[in-house]
Amino acid sequence: MRKSLFVAALTILIGASSAALAASQVVATDADSGKTITVAVGTPLVVKLTGHHGSGYYWRLDTDLTPELILSGRETKAMALPGAPETTIFTFTTAAPGTLEFKASNLKAGAPIPTGPSEVSFTVVVTP
Repeated sequence: MRKSLFVAALTILIGASSAALAASQVVATDADSGKTITVAVGTPLVVKLTGHHGSGYYWRLDTDLTPELILSGRETKAMALPGAPETTIFTFTTAAPGTLEFKASNLKAGAPIPTGPSEVSFTVVVTP
């Protein structure tokens, strides 16, 4: 009985911690293109961009985001099936207040850097 209460309490605590962690970051996606994203200094900004696994394309950041945002991680998640949806996740530390334009393009490996508009573009406002 005591063990089951302990396990139940631990499960609730872990669930609450996970919810608090998820709430302690701001998430933006390619669907936010054209919008304004506001995030406080010290709150991580996570940007999730979709593509297709095995297509030979990758997400490239098109602008310098410093000093407001510092890239702290990048990972790609997908099922191991050609053409399956693939998500590239950029994690940024918000380091300084300011306003900047986040821009990214989905490019074929080896392609020249595009000179036209980026595929994903949104304004980021980092507040003190």
